[in-house]
Amino acid sequence: MSAIPDKDARCQAIAALIATGKGVVESCREIGISEKTFQRWRKARQEQGAPQ
Repeated sequence: MSAIPDKDARCQAIAALIATGKGVVESCREIGISEKTFQRWRKARQEQGAPQ
């Protein structure tokens, strides 16, 4: 599996969209990743101690 260089930036962009009131699925589609991928990335960031 190849690494995605802007993973953190995409997670932050989705989190910002969610904070404005958009849904998770809609936000993920706008950024161009699946909801499942976003959930997996968010879980990995939580385990590393990164802020949400």
